[in-house]
Amino acid sequence: MNINALTLKQLRAFTSVARLGTLTAAAEELSLTKGALSVALHELEKQLGHPLFDRVKNRLVMNSYGQQLRPLADELLQRTMTIESLFGQGNLAGTLNIGASYTVGEHLLPMLVGNFMQRHGCQRPHLIVENTSHLCQLLESYELDLALVEGQINSQRLMARPWLQDHMLVVAAPGHPLAQQTDLPINALEGENWVVREAFSGTREQFDRRLAPLLDNWQLGLEFNTNTAVISAVASGIGLGFISDLAAADALCCGRIVRLDLQQSWTRQLNLVCAADKYQTPLMSTFMEYALQWQGLQNVTEERIS
Repeated sequence: MNINALTLKQLRAFTSVARLGTLTAAAEELSLTKGALSVALHELEKQLGHPLFDRVKNRLVMNSYGQQLRPLADELLQRTMTIESLFGQGNLAGTLNIGASYTVGEHLLPMLVGNFMQRHGCQRPHLIVENTSHLCQLLESYELDLALVEGQINSQRLMARPWLQDHMLVVAAPGHPLAQQTDLPINALEGENWVVREAFSGTREQFDRRLAPLLDNWQLGLEFNTNTAVISAVASGIGLGFISDLAAADALCCGRIVRLDLQQSWTRQLNLVCAADKYQTPLMSTFMEYALQWQGLQNVTEERIS
């Protein structure tokens, strides 16, 4: 094995194919011909003495050797950006790949990223909004640098740091029989239809783990993969909803839905998550520390009150 012959071009070829799954897509991303990319990948496998991918129809699927190389290659490439940053007159080099679960992505991420870019003048990050389960998969495969999520993190391969706290509300259409009542006990919700988020979302996890076990009898009305659809269905009288205060704020303000006055309340933890073994570039580290100190949720609340 000639480890000294490894090149950054080869590692970039490997990580791009690992992420995208095909030579065609990777070649387009790296602005290379498909032939040049194939040669770089072949040379890397030859120098390491092992194939890194299994050829499955038209896709390349990482095998166990590729999975071992992936975090090491990612770190080496990230460290090259550290060198660029070190000699780049203080600029934070590179581009972050940031994920957010739906509630965070729709209501907090735009302000957070906008504030960060104004302060640090970095490149525009790549953003993706998905449910928590999918974001965890992307983090584990190194397709994301970090994610801001509302769901539980159960993978030992991921590191979660507490970020902000959010409140969960039970909401109803203004004409619902419970809408005008106060100090409601939990059993007042028995027998109701519910409009919920899809399985594996952070909001659905909260419903399944914290509210549903308190009810002996509840019916599924409808299930959606966006908060907006849930709110619209609740407003039309299809059923009650269990949703974030952030997501419900505008609809509550204009009277489309109302918050039920319950004796019990729920607070959930939002987390900042990354792969436990991922190398943190200066840009990534700076963004994470900025996010952990960010007071944007308070700003959102103040804007809502005013």
